[in-house]
Amino acid sequence: MSANTETNLKIPKYLPLHIARGRWVLRPALEHMEMSKWIDIDEDLIPQLKLKERLLKESYSDVLASLPGSEAGQQELLEMLIEHLLKYFPEYYRVEGTKIENLKWGKVWDISDYKDAPIALAGQLVQEDICLLQPGEGGYTLKAALMCFPLFWRLPEKIGRPLYQIHGPVPEYPEKLKHPLDLYFENLKPDRPGTRIAWGIVPTPLLVVAWYEPKEGWEKELTPENVGDRLWLRSEYQTIRRLPKTGDIIFTVRSFMDSISSLQPEIRKNLAEVIRQMSPETRAYRVMGPFLEPLLTYLDR
Repeated sequence: MSANTETNLKIPKYLPLHIARGRWVLRPALEHMEMSKWIDIDEDLIPQLKLKERLLKESYSDVLASLPGSEAGQQELLEMLIEHLLKYFPEYYRVEGTKIENLKWGKVWDISDYKDAPIALAGQLVQEDICLLQPGEGGYTLKAALMCFPLFWRLPEKIGRPLYQIHGPVPEYPEKLKHPLDLYFENLKPDRPGTRIAWGIVPTPLLVVAWYEPKEGWEKELTPENVGDRLWLRSEYQTIRRLPKTGDIIFTVRSFMDSISSLQPEIRKNLAEVIRQMSPETRAYRVMGPFLEPLLTYLDR
């Protein structure tokens, strides 16, 4: 049974709109974002930055990509990000000459070392994963990224592809999502950034899902009594901004983990409703099959 009590159950910091409303609707769900909310920094900053540093050393080509022609957008991104950090988080960052320091960690980066791939430094400064997209013949295309914590996908498989190919596996994407997303990207203004909250349910609290190595038959051990402590709601706070000079688009993803057992009763009830309203294809895409029945039984209690 869960160790949580009714007094310490919580609402996720970024509650997905589907779960807040208890209704599954397949749409982009993009909203206006205040500039001050672009970057989220919390008590996990240093551990997560150290994790990014480790991933860059051990799995460089898996987490970093930079295609020719994206350098100007990357540089504009880095400059805009540093300006933002100095304005909103002066207690965390300091710049002297070509060097930027994380004051809480004592880590110093030399900006001049990242001329070939400025996005590599941008992604190391914050907890967010960062992608840069540029317009192309097939629509907006992923041209550069530092993606350390993707959920069920790998950067080498997506780099250089337009949005409609990146989202190809998403059920009903061509029919219901492609057109509104294309319009949104085309009409996005530098002073009107957007945000949305994506989500999934995963059997590990690890941000690096690729490190999760379940033992054979793990799903058979799940029961309505233990599933709440063995599954996590992964919420992704996503932002979309157009760079004013190059016109490229910056997409950031900040991931948060909450055990299912830590959620308030109303949120659990709404989550069950949302899962039931999904199509079988959507549940399969979200890899819910191994734990669907015990999870729904638990959420209904």
